[in-house]
Amino acid sequence: MDLIPLIHMKNRKLYLEKTQNSVPLDEFSKQIDEEMKIYILDLDGIEKDKPNLYTYQKLSSTHDLWVDNGPRNLGDIVDTIMAGATDITLRKNLCPQLNISDIKEISENKVYENFDLDEDLPFYDSDGFVNFNSREKIETNIEYNEIFKKRISTYKTYSYETDINNRSYWEHLGVEGLLIDTNKLKEFMNALRK
Repeated sequence: MDLIPLIHMKNRKLYLEKTQNSVPLDEFSKQIDEEMKIYILDLDGIEKDKPNLYTYQKLSSTHDLWVDNGPRNLGDIVDTIMAGATDITLRKNLCPQLNISDIKEISENKVYENFDLDEDLPFYDSDGFVNFNSREKIETNIEYNEIFKKRISTYKTYSYETDINNRSYWEHLGVEGLLIDTNKLKEFMNALRK
C-alpha cells in the first residue's frame, strides 16, 4: 500500500494538516524525503480558482507532485502541469464539460477523479479515483458502499485518512494507497512496517 504525504494549501500557505499552523516552504521540504510524491490539496484553487502555481514550481524541484487544485478548464490543467504537477485530480463539479481524452492528448500525466458519492456520473476514462469520504460515510450507507467497492475493483483508488486504526480497513477493501497528513506520516509508516 502506498503512503503519500498530503499537504493543505490555503491563503498561499502550507499546512501539514487542516487545523495546524502554517509552515515555511523550506521547513516543509526538510520533513519529506525527496523520493516521495506529495499530494497537494490546494484549497485556494478549489474554492477560489486561484491555484498556488508558484509554490508548485518550488516544490517540483525536489518532489513529484500530485496536485488537486480544482481546475475549471484545459488551460488550468496546462498551467498546473507546466508548474510541475506529475499527477492531477479533477473535481467533476468544477469542470463538468472537461473531457479527459483532451488532457491525455497533451500530457502523459496521470489524471485522477475526486470520488464524490453524490455525483451521478464519473469521468470513467480517468486513471483512478481519490476518496475524501470517511470510512463511516461509506460503511453506513449500503448504496455508497456498493458504488465504492465497484469503483475500487475497476480503478486505482487512493483514500485520505487521518486515523491509523482505519488503515487495515482501506487495505482490506483494496485501495492502492492512503493520502496522509504530513505530520502523521511517520506513524502510518511505522505501522506498515510491523
